[in-house]
Amino acid sequence: MRHYPLVVLVAFLCLSFSLATAQSSPAQLCVANVQSVTGSTSTVGREALMKFLGKEKDKSVAHDVAIDAFEPEQALQQAKDKNCDYLVTTHQTESHEENTLGSGAAFGGTMTPTFYVTTTYKLTKVSDGSEMASGNVKASDHGSEQDAISATMHKIADKVTQAIKKAGAITHS
Repeated sequence: MRHYPLVVLVAFLCLSFSLATAQSSPAQLCVANVQSVTGSTSTVGREALMKFLGKEKDKSVAHDVAIDAFEPEQALQQAKDKNCDYLVTTHQTESHEENTLGSGAAFGGTMTPTFYVTTTYKLTKVSDGSEMASGNVKASDHGSEQDAISATMHKIADKVTQAIKKAGAITHS
């Protein structure tokens, strides 16, 4: 009977430690292929998104898993199969090029192409299929369409990471 308070204290400390460890673990995030304007898929955008997620300073998303699906229903099922906590799906809804008149000595008044891209994203909690965050991101680039896509993925990575941090991510070990 004298050891009862000690046993309770040890049990409480163990439980507190396990809860604190679980809550500070980074989320496992499944990243679906990008659906393009034409309806086809692209791994270029997904790879860029995964690269930016991997560079996050606080590492709230340390485990990102590529999945092949791009349609939300199929991607959600693959995310469940891979035991992910969250799923991010993206859809490139706009991509076009416009010629603009360059200014300055480097351009010499020549026409240069500017690439415009709009990408929508949706972050889903895999356990119940609820939407955590969504929106669309726009970017333009004078170099290439791929650079504009990369710029949208960088912005999406920031938004996804913030939403997961806000949700207090708990992951599987």
